Amino acid sequence: MTLNDLSKYKDSYLSEAREHVVSMNSALLKLEKEPQKIELVSVLFRDVHTLKSMAATMNYNNTARLCHAIEDVLDAVKKKRIKTQSCVDTLFRCFDILELSLREISNNREDPDTAALVEKLNSLNAIDESKITGKETFDDLENEAGDVKLPVMEKIKTIEVKVEKLDLLMNLTEELLINKMRLDRIKETIRHPELKAAVDIMERQVTEIQYNVMQARMVPVSFVFNRFLRLIRDLAKSQKKEIKLEMDGTDIELDRGVIDEIGESLVHLIKNAVDHGLETPDVRRESGKPPQGTIRLTARRNKRLVVIEVSDDGTGMDIGEIKKNALKLGVISEDATDEDIINSVFSGVSTTKHVTHVSGRGFGVNIVKEKIESIGGSIKIVNADMQAGKRRFSELNYSPISAGTKFVIEIPLTIAIIKSLFVNVSGRLYAVPVVNVTRLVTVSSEEIKGMLSYEAIIIDEEEIPLTRLDVLFRKTPSRHEKQHVAIVRKGEELLGLAVDSFMGTQEIVVKPLNRLLKENKYFAGSTIIGSGDVVLILDVNNLMLTKRTLTDTEGRQIDEG
Repeated sequence: MTLNDLSKYKDSYLSEAREHVVSMNSALLKLEKEPQKIELVSVLFRDVHTLKSMAATMNYNNTARLCHAIEDVLDAVKKKRIKTQSCVDTLFRCFDILELSLREISNNREDPDTAALVEKLNSLNAIDESKITGKETFDDLENEAGDVKLPVMEKIKTIEVKVEKLDLLMNLTEELLINKMRLDRIKETIRHPELKAAVDIMERQVTEIQYNVMQARMVPVSFVFNRFLRLIRDLAKSQKKEIKLEMDGTDIELDRGVIDEIGESLVHLIKNAVDHGLETPDVRRESGKPPQGTIRLTARRNKRLVVIEVSDDGTGMDIGEIKKNALKLGVISEDATDEDIINSVFSGVSTTKHVTHVSGRGFGVNIVKEKIESIGGSIKIVNADMQAGKRRFSELNYSPISAGTKFVIEIPLTIAIIKSLFVNVSGRLYAVPVVNVTRLVTVSSEEIKGMLSYEAIIIDEEEIPLTRLDVLFRKTPSRHEKQHVAIVRKGEELLGLAVDSFMGTQEIVVKPLNRLLKENKYFAGSTIIGSGDVVLILDVNNLMLTKRTLTDTEGRQIDEG
């Protein structure tokens, strides 16, 4: 890893290193007063050892060498080759130099040379304790280490904040946002220039507060990804497989709430890759593959979404076997596309012939899909023998069925505050997350085509199924010469939502649904607008299931089945 790669971890290093230095000073003060408490030496040793490892990782070699020399002295104290009193002043001076090192690094300078200190510690460790006094050691150190300033109080730049406090700040920000919307309505009613100026200033301030609170809640995906190194190592060992983990895009940041939600989902997918996707070394050699399999985790930004991919270079999914099992379960029809077949695994279809302690019952990916969609995301599978994978894997001379599987997950950056499009349906407002909206169009009634079992519009030579929200929500149907349609996307699927009018976009605070509405699959949450009214947020993922619905001219809903 290059220095540029390490620089992004500098702030984390400085924050944690300062905690260790403070702990070391505290432990040494107690040890000085109670030298018989040898357990305090162990506390010191742990802090010094951790700091040494961190410094070595960051290539702060002067700091790492000093910590190593301190470890040797502490080991001598623990083994009673050196009296505690004879090295306390020396150790305090070393801790001062460590503090100086952190200040230098924080100011983008190199950590100071510690060669003289290291030499002094080595000589201290070698000299018979009866010939050493604390005063003598301290004075010698002053002369050999040069003109070192006594420690000064440094301004605190970073602190740890409990997650509960960040959640409280987010809740307060949400309340501010709701009140700001109320003031916007009052401003439009009263139309006083001073009120307008005050509300406009408040709007900018609330936006800035909201941005900074959300930034404080952002966590890099490496927070989750790095946990899988040990998981994959242990699983590979238990399965007698050779597996390496590759990661990319680990600096992409997500809201802590999203990170919490996706962790278990990724564990499911990785377990499946290890247990069923990747082969043993002998099998891989017979297939012309390297004996070591690869699981790859990648993250990237795509507008307001983060795309996470979990892929492996294992056996892939046997579409023929999946289709056979899916037909038995009645999940798909005979004319199902490859995409429909492979995504039937999300309905509990499995080709695994045995169950292990790791996976194999066919319910894991179904749980993953439900969890991802519960936070407004989507998931799809790209198998090696589908068109996108054939080209890539043919270059590696792999047969289609042995070229691996990729899960592609799209999730929002945050689930707390989202930008939404407000639409009017039979006199009632609904919110559609902007992240799902690809286009707003207005079509004439003649452009709406009646298909065999649903309605559709043709946009740029592409057929887009149409769902009339007034019929879906059992409202009074309305027909217009010009029909407003919001085209929404879930993965590669498109759906047109027919509405009465578009009412503009606005950032909203997502609130969970109450118990009565949770059973309605068409809503993902609710929000409160400036008037105090509750607006329901549409669940685009579940609305996609309505695309096979036909509406007749009288506005009656006819289901395909």
